[in-house]
Amino acid sequence: EIQKLADRISALFVPAVVSIALLTFVVWWMMGSGFSTALINAVAVLVISCPCALGLATPTALVVATGRAAQAGILIKDANALERAHQLSVLVVDKTGTLTEGRPVVTDILPASGVSEAGLLQIAASLAQGSTHPLSRSLIEFFNNQEGAKEDSSANATPPPLQGEGRGEDGCILARGQSGLKPTSNLREIPGFGLQAEMEGWDYLLGSPTFARQQGVTIAEQPVLGLQQQGKTVIVIARANTLLGCIAIADQLRPGSRAAVAKLTDLGIRVVMLSGDNQATAEAIAHQAGITEFRAEVLPQDKAAQVESFKIGDVMVGMAGDGINDAPALAAADVSFAMKSGSDIAIEAADITLMQSDLLSVVDAVSLSRATLRKIRQNLFFAFAYNVLGIPLAAAGMLNPVIAGAAMALSSVTVVSNALLLKRWKTIR
Repeated sequence: EIQKLADRISALFVPAVVSIALLTFVVWWMMGSGFSTALINAVAVLVISCPCALGLATPTALVVATGRAAQAGILIKDANALERAHQLSVLVVDKTGTLTEGRPVVTDILPASGVSEAGLLQIAASLAQGSTHPLSRSLIEFFNNQEGAKEDSSANATPPPLQGEGRGEDGCILARGQSGLKPTSNLREIPGFGLQAEMEGWDYLLGSPTFARQQGVTIAEQPVLGLQQQGKTVIVIARANTLLGCIAIADQLRPGSRAAVAKLTDLGIRVVMLSGDNQATAEAIAHQAGITEFRAEVLPQDKAAQVESFKIGDVMVGMAGDGINDAPALAAADVSFAMKSGSDIAIEAADITLMQSDLLSVVDAVSLSRATLRKIRQNLFFAFAYNVLGIPLAAAGMLNPVIAGAAMALSSVTVVSNALLLKRWKTIR
């Protein structure tokens, strides 16, 4: 926008300077100074007013800034985004993988009466194998780790597979095949809620407590709420609408998230967290991160609309995310940031990629943007100052074209040198 302003000024500036040069020539000639003197003074006006510095003011600062940003692990795809970042009023932040590490781990297994932990975990992991959701991957990873631990502890004691479903020695329900994942069919995944599938002739459900209740599964409120208030995501497993148990999964906050939120707030930026989790879990994570405003139970397809809802008047809205379902929201934001650890689609949709996958890099990007805009304004001031001072002197005959040319070159050197000072900008780390 500033470069466009400079271009508009140049469009008016050039004909004005030509007019001043013609007027200078006419006045000096009419004053009897002769053709040569009048021409020299007119040429001096044209030379001193050459808008080279005006044209260099913005691009040189942006080039230096993008280079310095790359050194700091901030890859800027669109220079306009760097220019807009200094105006950010609201930053919408996705929870999973952005505020948190994006590596959810199983923390609690709560089987229903008559169900073993091993059996519940096997069923959950078997259902999850048809999903690409991060929580599904964490279930499978945890199950594989548990199976690996069993193999290490009893390498020569492999129990025979059960034929059909039955009960183990401890009286707990077990599924056919005490180790390994079981095949599923007719899997139906509902984004933001969970999935349903058939396994060994039974209808199973794996999803959020809200989704399970909608399907008629009875769930005790207090145990689930207690886990959610710790910032954990609770997954319900049910068979034929009968509760088999719950599994809690936690995703640790990134080490720099709380500090980044505090610094963004100090910069006057309002931070809002979006989460697909329920109110209690989202509130716990927001509290850990120092965020006072959050929106829970946001479906993946609704994130872009949430971003748009903050665009009121001239409010500049940013978005930081990492997942495939964040891509529409990143595209809807005025300035978007994607974590390097995120999906390729998110990185492609974003204006800026954060190589360190840390929200502190967003603070650095905003800080660099503000420093860049200060340099651009300084450069424009220097460019106009040379012209404002030089044109009257040249028109008055106090500058010959040689000195005017040197002064014009000096103005360009001043602008470029001032832009190079951006190399001294430092990250907050």
